[in-house]
Amino acid sequence: MDLPKIKMHLLLGIAAWVLCTNMWVSATGSFELEVLGIQNTRGELSNGSCCALPDIRLDNGTCVGQCRTFFRLCLKEYQTEVSDTGPCTFGNVSTPVVGGNSFSMHANPHHHVVLKLPFTFRWTKTFTLLLDAIHQDQSLVPNGTHLERVIERHVFSGVQIPGMEWKIKGHRGRAARISYRYRVLCSPHYYDYTCAKFCRPRDDRFGHYKCDEQGDKVCLEGWQGPNCETAVCKLGCHPEHGFCTVPDYNGQREDDSEGVFDSHKLKEQMLYWENGF
Repeated sequence: MDLPKIKMHLLLGIAAWVLCTNMWVSATGSFELEVLGIQNTRGELSNGSCCALPDIRLDNGTCVGQCRTFFRLCLKEYQTEVSDTGPCTFGNVSTPVVGGNSFSMHANPHHHVVLKLPFTFRWTKTFTLLLDAIHQDQSLVPNGTHLERVIERHVFSGVQIPGMEWKIKGHRGRAARISYRYRVLCSPHYYDYTCAKFCRPRDDRFGHYKCDEQGDKVCLEGWQGPNCETAVCKLGCHPEHGFCTVPDYNGQREDDSEGVFDSHKLKEQMLYWENGF
């Protein structure tokens, strides 16, 4: 084989490997957190200063300028003593600027602020989250990004089983109050408490089944076996020598040569007819 052909085969092999790898690492589930509202009545940061500079206040102490609020979620392994530093081992995600000092989903039902973190590992059921409400300053830092200053940081460690139901939590800090809810969802075709059990309905030569709520295979009518690949033949088909390729195959039974019926069953039927029922 000449060199160009070898290179072509190598490229095709690499492409196939990449495709399979991408399919393999597709998300098995996701952690979802929805911010229900934030109340920052004075427009302050966690250190007590105003979000907007200069630090000018009204007579009641409220900052004149509005905060430009966005949220950042850091998800990591369960920690009894939570560290603010270190990597977000389960991932992190941020929203764009979603509001000013305060907003509420109750006041504006269409104002959805959802942070979603897909995962590709077996869900551990336990986790620690760090939810930051952050002010995005209009000024830029030397690398060209906006200056960020923390309004509130909320830390929580808990246990969550995958399911559609939300759990509601709240945080009351020095500058603001935050309410949110969270849940864990398995991706389509993934089941169990770990989102690691896979079951995809199919009806082809590799199986004929659907999946129940636990992710177990349920054979379609007329099929049997661990993967529902074996057709259920009509009564009278010999269990060892006869077989059928599809359920109730027009009454025909096949073996290596001709259709073979259970001989004992056939004799019983003949005696039944000879004796006049």
